[in-house]
Amino acid sequence: MTDRYSEIEEYISSIPRFTTKTELKNTERLLEMLGNPHKGPKVIHIAGTNGKGSVAKMMSLILGERGFKTGLFISPHLVRLNERISINGTDISDADMVHIFDKVMNVVKLATEEEGSEKIYHPAYFEFLFLMAAVHFAEQKCDYVIYETGLGGRLDATNVITPELSIITSIGLDHMMYLGDTIQAIAGEKAGIIKPGVPVIYNTGDDVADKVIEKRASELGSPAFRVPDAIESIVKSSNCKDVMESFENYIADFSALYQKNNAETALVAELVRTGAKSLGLSGAADDTDGTKDTDSTKDTDSIKLVERAMHTFSWAGRMEFVADNILMDGAHNEDAINAFVKSVKHLMEVTKNSEGEPKWKRISLLFAVSSDKDYDSIVRVLSENLDFEDVYVGELDSVRRQDAGEVVRLFQKYMPAEKHFDIVGMNNIKSAWRLATEELLDDTLLVIVGSLYMVGEIKDIIGK
Repeated sequence: MTDRYSEIEEYISSIPRFTTKTELKNTERLLEMLGNPHKGPKVIHIAGTNGKGSVAKMMSLILGERGFKTGLFISPHLVRLNERISINGTDISDADMVHIFDKVMNVVKLATEEEGSEKIYHPAYFEFLFLMAAVHFAEQKCDYVIYETGLGGRLDATNVITPELSIITSIGLDHMMYLGDTIQAIAGEKAGIIKPGVPVIYNTGDDVADKVIEKRASELGSPAFRVPDAIESIVKSSNCKDVMESFENYIADFSALYQKNNAETALVAELVRTGAKSLGLSGAADDTDGTKDTDSTKDTDSIKLVERAMHTFSWAGRMEFVADNILMDGAHNEDAINAFVKSVKHLMEVTKNSEGEPKWKRISLLFAVSSDKDYDSIVRVLSENLDFEDVYVGELDSVRRQDAGEVVRLFQKYMPAEKHFDIVGMNNIKSAWRLATEELLDDTLLVIVGSLYMVGEIKDIIGK
């Protein structure tokens, strides 16, 4: 890592998460001064409370499997800023980070110094990174770019793009101080990424959210595809039954049960993109060689291709084993924690040792959470649904750290009286990690959950 890269990383980290600006005009004017780099590649835009990063990764793998040069912009990063900007699975280099930072920074300086009726403001943290990503993907001549929203959708910096597809994943209660405190309000913000006439694929898991999306899509004349309904149509198609059975059998083996929903969302999105006959569409997208499949084979070929892409799928911090009996997941809201609990229970049931007996007899927990999360509900769900042997609570290395003592008291409050467990609170993640792993027995599964930022800290500690 060069001194120049370190300076850039420090500068970007110092940018406020939120700055004064008027809707998306600020972003649009800065992009215009950069030559509108976001208007070059074809784009897929993804919003949602949970699952949007996984679906973004899956879509990048699918398009890569087709031979497209595919950019991916995600958040947050776990260890290094470079993780947010990648092409076909390779993170941007430090040298390219320096190059695009300088290019964006020069425009920002020029724009913010200009006199005029409409002042241009310094971009916020996420907005600055989006500008860098757009420049990089344009310079690298990507065929496609997958943009994951940072927060919400309607006013997200990425919402200046006009995509080929919009995708909305699971919707739940999170970031309520910014997006609203009801599913209806949050869904309205997510539905803000829908563009006139652009197909939207949605898998929210909530009837109220579905109605909000369907209403907005109808208003904009955008074809809307609800994933469970689309999957049912595909399965009923005579040509697709066998390949769909193979696909469903494969994704059923994901250690994270919630990734099955995400894989189905990615599959439907790709079939919509290619004009699947099984979804009542026509006019398949060109392959990279300029040819088109026949109607009788294109859907089955697409499903096979998506399954091949799923064979290469992995997503850091999502039901990720970092050791034989240490599992990390970045779930940080009640819906995600509920999905995590189901996946852990499933793993405990199906994972056997060489004698055919359950591999793990006990569960221990390492937990930390951001202060702006509904950690009361998160602790309650964990306490009531998993029988922990030991609980280790740490504090994030962040201004958003939540006091470990308060979290410990919540575990003591919600843990059923008949459960016997040991709990300890520590003021940093490193100490909590060290104690949890030192006391870990071979027949115990240590689960680490509560924050993607904690996942990043632990990856930094163990060098992964």
